[in-house]
Amino acid sequence: MAARNARPSLYISVDIEADGPIPGPYSMISFGASVAGRQDGASYTAADPQQLTFYRELRPISEEFVPEALAVSGLDRDRLVREGADPAVAMAEFRAWVREVSAGAQPVMCGYPASFDWTFLYWYLIRFGGDSPFGHSGCLDMKTLYAVKARVPLRAAVKGRMPRELLSRRRHTHHALDDAIEQAELMSNLMLWSPSPVPAPAAAGRSPRITHLSWGRIEVEGLAPGKDFRLHPGGGRPWDWSEHGTRHDPGIRPQEVREFLDLGVTAVVLGQGMEKRLGVEPRTLEVLRAAGVEVHVAETTEAVEIYNRLAATERVAGLFHSTC
Repeated sequence: MAARNARPSLYISVDIEADGPIPGPYSMISFGASVAGRQDGASYTAADPQQLTFYRELRPISEEFVPEALAVSGLDRDRLVREGADPAVAMAEFRAWVREVSAGAQPVMCGYPASFDWTFLYWYLIRFGGDSPFGHSGCLDMKTLYAVKARVPLRAAVKGRMPRELLSRRRHTHHALDDAIEQAELMSNLMLWSPSPVPAPAAAGRSPRITHLSWGRIEVEGLAPGKDFRLHPGGGRPWDWSEHGTRHDPGIRPQEVREFLDLGVTAVVLGQGMEKRLGVEPRTLEVLRAAGVEVHVAETTEAVEIYNRLAATERVAGLFHSTC
């Protein structure tokens, strides 16, 4: 029997706004969808994300809501109670739209991240109509897609670390249709992206050695020179303080080191700068020690010496600041 060819996939970017963390007790108050593109075998064709779209604002299904969650969308809940679409009607209209735009292809919901939006969307489709045009698992997470292509841990798959050419130039407004269109562009960019090979240290999987340190300059094997670095087994990258809001005071934040824990490190070295003006938040040390990781905190020159020594025998990571 001849093998059946898989149907093409039509990727539909979906963004939802909700007034709480889970569906049922709380409500999906709006959602937008945009056709991102079509994949047929190894070929992907991007669509104009503004051409085929869907948007509805919904009547809440319960009286419960979280004010902070509601505030994200800027929608007036009292108006939605009066004027929002009936969820059953809206989901029936959405099913019909999905099936129309995906004729001849398998529709796949994609989101950034997909987990939150898919939870609400699938629950509403089943609760109000008992049927999902995407099936029970037809969703794709853009964060995971980026993490796999870029070869980084999932926690490192954030827009602030992505190459600029991948990102949409549209603003993220928390209007569901605006954001669905923005994310449709990201989806197509990711699908068409072929990342350059990542430079690796001399020994694969080993923490790269620091070969030079001077004021404002660090040189690391396999990486371009820079001012500040975050290094770990298998590689590293420039350390962007703005990513997690690190400042000299109170210092290195817990978010800066959690990525290291996913890599199975046994030790972490934290360089406090050439004049030791960079602090370390107590919670950062607690997070590392609770994970059984050996921690070294030192002036950067000393920190580099410690790190290079440990790199010869251990899975060590480090943060290094080359100025004050």
